Amino acid sequence: MSATRVGFIGLGHISIHAHLPGLAPLVEAGDVELSAFCDISEEALATQAAAFGAKATYTDHHEMFEREQLDAVYINLPPTLHTDQVTIAADKGIAVFVEKPVSLDMAQAVEFSRQVDKAGIVSQVGFMSRYYPSSEKVCQLLAERTPRHVMINLFYSGKPVRWWTSRYEECGGSFVENTVHMVDLVRYFLGDIADVSAFYQWRQRGEGPEMMNMPHVYDVNYRFASGVLGNATTSRVLTNADGAGRRDVVLVCDDSMIEWSTGKVIDNDKTVWEEETQGRSAFALQAQAFITAVKARDRSLMRSPYGPSLNSLAAVLGANASAERDGERLSLADVQSSQVSWNPMFCAGHGTPTLD
Repeated sequence: MSATRVGFIGLGHISIHAHLPGLAPLVEAGDVELSAFCDISEEALATQAAAFGAKATYTDHHEMFEREQLDAVYINLPPTLHTDQVTIAADKGIAVFVEKPVSLDMAQAVEFSRQVDKAGIVSQVGFMSRYYPSSEKVCQLLAERTPRHVMINLFYSGKPVRWWTSRYEECGGSFVENTVHMVDLVRYFLGDIADVSAFYQWRQRGEGPEMMNMPHVYDVNYRFASGVLGNATTSRVLTNADGAGRRDVVLVCDDSMIEWSTGKVIDNDKTVWEEETQGRSAFALQAQAFITAVKARDRSLMRSPYGPSLNSLAAVLGANASAERDGERLSLADVQSSQVSWNPMFCAGHGTPTLD
């Protein structure tokens, strides 16, 4: 079978440190050809094309789509830079891998989903947490248990990493840009979310690193369609805490408490699965699954196809909208249909600077 011809749009951190290394074994085996890279930075294009062996480079994705015969494309862009990339790929029958968050505009994401479905192409959103072996173990345990409650704990540094991930109007805040991974993971365990209510503690002007203009703390409550209740707490106040932090999920079932992390699963204080994580191994497993689905033209092989992933996007954008409404309970159906939306400039009301 011939190699799957893959293009990349966006050569930022996630591409060069996660997705391209994840594809590297498939490239080496001859299963994947990195046909084209596209980025606005000619320096990045030259560096990464040399590092990963891309056959062609472009600074305009329109030209790349016009000139190249691609089987799949990775779209790894900040959410505000999503324009017509998915549309063109769908029109050409090219499978799409879209890094999260796929958009900050729910209506735009819904329209892209419609285009993907109409084209019948394979699609995957970059929720790699579903591909950790520890996640599969939790699914096995839940098949024999009755879940009632789930808790997401994500406490990490408040230091800025990249410009767009430090700005509320550019990334939607840490809950949208980062915690969406864990929200999607608990959806993998428990099914879709129906309702959301949220409170945020806002960063004031001059509080914390200067480029940051986002909330310090995000406290979000969910009700799943199944009736399970969930709490998700994210904080970015450990700026100078010598690496202290936490990232885990706890599921409370009838007579069972399951604790998930990337390398360990604990059930009622007993370790039932443990494995030393190999760097970004979940990205490699996700890449393998994506390429397998593209070769087979089988959309059902994907764990996070574009359309079903809209519930994860609605869950985090809905949290923003609820926090702006002082914790009002919102239906995710209303969020997904854009009857309720969030305001990217809401941070200005808290004294934090915006780009406007």
